[in-house]
Amino acid sequence: MPRWGWSWATGDVVNVTRWSLNSLEFPHDTDVLPTQGILSIPFQGVDIRFPVRFAPGDDARELVFEGLTGRQRETLAVFYRSILSGKMASTEDIITSLDTPVDLVPMEETEEEKAEGTKGKTPRLFRVIRSLTIYALIGAMVFGLLGKQIWSHLSRISVGQARVVAELVEHHAPVGSYVEKILVAEGDVVKQGDTLVKLTSPDHSSSLTEIRSDLKRVEGDVRQARRALELHLEGLDDARRDFLQDLDRAIAARRQNDFLANYDMGEVRRALRALELFDAEVSQAEGDFHARRAFLMDILRQRKDELSQLKRELSAEKSVGGAADIVATEDGVITELPVFRDQFLSRGDVALTLETDGPRHVVGWLDEGLAAAVFPGMKAKMVANSGGQTRLIQGKVVEIAAMANPDLSGAFGLRVLVLPADWVARDAPELLQPDAPMELSLERSRPWLNKLRELINVRS
Repeated sequence: MPRWGWSWATGDVVNVTRWSLNSLEFPHDTDVLPTQGILSIPFQGVDIRFPVRFAPGDDARELVFEGLTGRQRETLAVFYRSILSGKMASTEDIITSLDTPVDLVPMEETEEEKAEGTKGKTPRLFRVIRSLTIYALIGAMVFGLLGKQIWSHLSRISVGQARVVAELVEHHAPVGSYVEKILVAEGDVVKQGDTLVKLTSPDHSSSLTEIRSDLKRVEGDVRQARRALELHLEGLDDARRDFLQDLDRAIAARRQNDFLANYDMGEVRRALRALELFDAEVSQAEGDFHARRAFLMDILRQRKDELSQLKRELSAEKSVGGAADIVATEDGVITELPVFRDQFLSRGDVALTLETDGPRHVVGWLDEGLAAAVFPGMKAKMVANSGGQTRLIQGKVVEIAAMANPDLSGAFGLRVLVLPADWVARDAPELLQPDAPMELSLERSRPWLNKLRELINVRS
């Protein structure tokens, strides 16, 4: 069987003796089989070479040909058939089988075919003119119908979900309570801080009664403790007199020489020290005058502390009761008052709705992708319907805010707040009813657009 020469990518050359049209057997033992190389087939003093790639075969040293081209497979097949037949074909036959030319088929039409194809058709020039005319008419129709919309899209930004809004503030019941008194009616103008609805809570009334009862009791305890202390202090002179008498007896028991020689003066010193401690209000024995005085003063202090605590609780409970009242948080007009006298309100129930003292606005929503194209101060145009007639309203953007759209669950966008012209609220307030729909658009402010408008105006 003929030997093949085969070189690795590393430059090593090996001779292959076992091969087929699909694979070959690597002649040496190696841990890593090659994946590519150059196949060299010696033939009558000439080497036929072409690059090959391999994939691992079933056997340990088998390499399967991978990605052979048709010409490469034909070359292997020629040599393979020659070996099987036992004779080699001549060089001329091999080259002929590998590179047999194919007769070219003419792709152009003949004169007869051209004549047959154009038979019965209009001239080419006329067809071209007709097609151009149709295209021109279609283009004019498209630009005529859509040109205004395209221009509007270039010059304006359409705002969706536009409607009139009034700044409404809901006032909620802070605690569960009963409506005691309603001080306003719908349509009333109120100021910030005005009490609108007075509320009362059963728990609050019960707490006040209990605190006042405890307060009265403790006030009596304070008076009693103070009186007991006063009565005790009235015996101060009598208690001091006992110490003076002890001192006098100690002095009387001493001779004059004892004083001059300072002899045996311990009893006198103890009596004098006891008198000094008494005057300093120091207790010298359990249950003596000053011990009793300290006890009564402590009782009085405890009663006073208890009284102060109850007064603080009473003040706090009164504040809580007053805090339950509905108080206006803004200047404005009462628009809704759904409560009635003696009605029980749970915590968080709406007691009334107040429209703040300010102009009504038009609110719309834009896609968040237009964040760089809009800004406060942009001019706006609104179209409202009044009695079947449309009214054009000029306005100005006063606020752009990015937030979740409350009308579309999970949607995020730009909230556009537009202030209409002053004449609307003054001359046509019916156009600004809350939740009235509006057609809203914003005027783009682009330098190139202004120049284009000027150019169009000049030409017209």
